Amino acid sequence: MEIPHKLKEYIDNNRGSLPPITDPDEPLQIDSLGLIRMVAFLESELGYRIEDEELIAENFATLRKLGELLATKTPTRPTGEVKPLPQEGIPTFSLKRDEP
Repeated sequence: MEIPHKLKEYIDNNRGSLPPITDPDEPLQIDSLGLIRMVAFLESELGYRIEDEELIAENFATLRKLGELLATKTPTRPTGEVKPLPQEGIPTFSLKRDEP
């Protein structure tokens, strides 16, 4: 199990007032919003694709569990940007103004 340094740094910097993780089996204590942000970071900055069925608490409970999940994946080239999710079924409108 190897956690990329950039990911470890991201986790340590985004745990609020909690100290940095020193034990790979220590609970990460990340809330649901923090989890979504971490997944966005994994995908945009490190190139890992996290599937919907993998978004379970057990996979993100500790650094060891997260490392086990990432070990099953091959990162693609990071994009550096978060792509917006398609919003199916929601109509979109654009407003055009006529120039006088």
